Amino acid sequence: MSLTEKHLLVVDDNTVNIDLMLDLLDEYGFENVHGINDPRKVLVHCQKQLPDLLLLDIRMPHLDGYAVIEELRNHFADQMPPIIVLTAQIDDVTRQRALAMGVRDFITKPFKQDEVLQRIRNTLDVEHRYQVRDKQADTLELMVAKRTQELDRQSRTDSITQLPNRRGLEQALQAAALQASGTGLLFIALDKLDDVVRLHGYRVADQLLRFISQRLRRQLSPECLLGLWGGSELVVITTTADPDKLLQMANQLLACFEQDQALDALLLPLSARIGISGEAGPFETERLVHMAALALPPEGTLLVQRYTPAIEEKQRHRLHLQQAIRGATERGEMSLAFQPKLSLADHKILGAEALLRWQHPEFGLISPGEFIPLAEASGDILSIGDWVLDEAMRHINAWRAQGLLNDDFHIAVNVAARQLTRKDFAQQLLKRLAEQQIPERFFALEVTESGLMSDMNHARQQLAQLAKMNIAVAIDDFGTGQSSLAYIKTLPFSTLKIDRAFVMDLETSAIDRQLAHTITQLAHSVGCDVVAEGIETSAQAAYLSSIGCEAAQGYFYARPLPAEAFATWCTEWKPLLSTPYTETVNGS
Repeated sequence: MSLTEKHLLVVDDNTVNIDLMLDLLDEYGFENVHGINDPRKVLVHCQKQLPDLLLLDIRMPHLDGYAVIEELRNHFADQMPPIIVLTAQIDDVTRQRALAMGVRDFITKPFKQDEVLQRIRNTLDVEHRYQVRDKQADTLELMVAKRTQELDRQSRTDSITQLPNRRGLEQALQAAALQASGTGLLFIALDKLDDVVRLHGYRVADQLLRFISQRLRRQLSPECLLGLWGGSELVVITTTADPDKLLQMANQLLACFEQDQALDALLLPLSARIGISGEAGPFETERLVHMAALALPPEGTLLVQRYTPAIEEKQRHRLHLQQAIRGATERGEMSLAFQPKLSLADHKILGAEALLRWQHPEFGLISPGEFIPLAEASGDILSIGDWVLDEAMRHINAWRAQGLLNDDFHIAVNVAARQLTRKDFAQQLLKRLAEQQIPERFFALEVTESGLMSDMNHARQQLAQLAKMNIAVAIDDFGTGQSSLAYIKTLPFSTLKIDRAFVMDLETSAIDRQLAHTITQLAHSVGCDVVAEGIETSAQAAYLSSIGCEAAQGYFYARPLPAEAFATWCTEWKPLLSTPYTETVNGS
C-alpha cells in the first residue's frame, strides 16, 4: 500500500481547519481522508475503521486532545494509531505532556503546506516500517512456534519407529494419572534383537524394530498407546486396569512372535516377554512402570507375568543379597564345609569337596544356588573365589600338620567361570600353592560345563598350565549342561563327576542306570576316573561300583561338614563292608 492510500483522520472543532487540511491532502493525492469536528465521535469512527494516522487538535470543547488520546489508548492499547498534534502554539508544557502520551509529531497552525506534507509522510513512513517490522516479528514468532512445536514432537518421538519415546510415554502416563480412571501397562522386552545386530548389522535391526512395532500397533485398539521405552523395550499404555483384559492383550501381542519375522528376503528370529501392571485409580507414573518391569519374566521361563507384591519382595530380597555379598568374607559370614569323597572299591577316604556356605546375620543360611549366581553377575565371585582358595589351603596345611592327610588325600575347590576367564588364574593359583608349600597332589579343581563353554579357548589355556603341574581337574555336573565330546577330547581333565540328577533314581530308572554306565565308559575311554555325587543308599553305591565308578560322595556317607567336624569324621571313619550289586536293585 502506498502512502497516499493510507487512511487519515483529521479531528478539529474548527471546520475551516478541517477543510484546509482535507484540501491540502487531496491536492497531494491522499484518497482516503476523513474529518471530524466533534471529538466525541472519534472513538466510534476508529472502531469502524482504524485510521493509519490521526491528525488531532489539542484544544477542543467536550473532549480535549489529551482526553481523546486517553480514550483511544484505553480501547486500542498497542493498536492505537500514530498521532500528530495540530496546535496553534507549542509551549513546553503542551509538548512534554503530548510526547509523554505517545504523540509522534506536531503541526502548527496556520498550516504550511510543505511542512505539513513532510511531517505526515515522515510519520507514515516510520509507522510503515514499524508495521513491516511487526509483521516480520509475527512471522518469525510463528516460524519459531512451529519449529518449537516440531522439536517438541521430535523430542517425544523415536526417530527409528516414529513411536513415542520414553519422554512421550512419560507425558502420556502423567496425563493418565491425572484422570485416575484406570490405567494398565505392558512392559515388552524384545529378545534376540542383539543377535540380529551381530549377524546382519544395525540397519536390518532398525528395520526389524520398525516392522515389529507396526505389527504390534495393528493388534492394539485406538485407545492404546505403543511406545519405545529403551533400545529393545516397548511399552503399551491402555485405559483398562482389568487383569484379565491385560493378560488377553499380552497374549494377543505375543502371537506376533510365534513365527520368525519375514523382512524382505530374510526370516529373522525374534521373541518377547511381557510384564503387566495396572492401577484402577491414581498412581505414580514411575511406580507403574517399575511394577511392570519387575513382573517381566526372566529369559527361558514364562512369556508373560502379572505384577504381584510377592514378585517385588523376591526381587528386593535378591537385591539385598547382592548388596550383602560384598564384604561377606571379610565380615566372617562365609565358611567352607567339606563333603568326603570315598573309594567305592574299599570305602577309604580319598579327599573332600570344599563347599561354600553363607550364614547371613539377618537372612540366615543362604543356599549357594541362590547367592553364587548373584555373585557371578556382580563380579564379587572373583574376590570370594580368592578367599575360598586361601581358606582351602589354610585347612590343607592345618590337616597336614595334624597328620590327617595322606598322599592320596586331596581337597577339591569349585572354580567359577569368571575366575577361569582371568588370564593369570593358573599362574596365581600355582603361586599360592608355592607360597603355602602345598604339594600339588593335595589340591584339585572342579569346573562346571557351563563355565567351560563360556570361553573354551581361554579355559583350555588355563587348565593346560595346571595340568602340567599335576593339578587334578574334574568336570562337575557332567551331562546336565551343554555337553560336547569336543571338549572331552581336548581339555586336560582327570575326572568326570556324575551329577546327582542321574544318581537319585538309579534304583527305579533303567534309563538313568544306562546313562550312568555310558558316562563311566566314556570317562574311562579317555583315561579319566569317575566320581558319582548325591549317593543316598547302599543300592546306589553298589550299582555304581559294579559299573566301574571309582569314587563317590553323598549323604549315604556324610553331609557337608564344618572343618572341625570333618576332621573328626575322618579320624572316626571306618570303611563300610561293600554290598555287591544284584538284579533286585533295579526291580527288574
